[in-house]
Amino acid sequence: MNDMSNREKSETKFVRRQVAADLVEATPAWGALGHWVLASPLLIYLAWLWIDLFALFSPLPYWINLVLGLLVYVGLLVLPLGYLAHRFVLFLPRLFHNAGWDIEPLEPVKLAEQYMVRYQYKQRHWATNNWPRAWMRAAQGWVYLEIATILIGALVLIPIFFSVTEFGFGR
Repeated sequence: MNDMSNREKSETKFVRRQVAADLVEATPAWGALGHWVLASPLLIYLAWLWIDLFALFSPLPYWINLVLGLLVYVGLLVLPLGYLAHRFVLFLPRLFHNAGWDIEPLEPVKLAEQYMVRYQYKQRHWATNNWPRAWMRAAQGWVYLEIATILIGALVLIPIFFSVTEFGFGR
């Protein structure tokens, strides 16, 4: 009898249950400082590059170029690119494993099956738009861009390493 029950268990196919769910944006309204600190290496490097390019093409004194360059940098690059990166990640919740979203199932899910169900998204509920939240979204977007830069850089360095060692460097 024990052998029979084990055979029945091994022959049953596991099927994931489909559960309808809504996505609720999980961006807090305040507290973007931690995200800005995480994204600061990339932002500082790009600011340095931007100010040097800005000063190269401007006839004004360096300190004026510094102030104007930083204002243009924040207004034209930091906020829009961070916000766009945040939106891009949030528009693809399956690809980025629900980053930035809370899932609210529309039917009951037992605690034991919580991680085994497949959620079918019905609606997205965005948080309100205000300036503190826009800064937070831009900060989160820059964290996503920093992570992408690190991952892409690691992948690009593999062929560069083999190319360099093939030509005798590093021996």
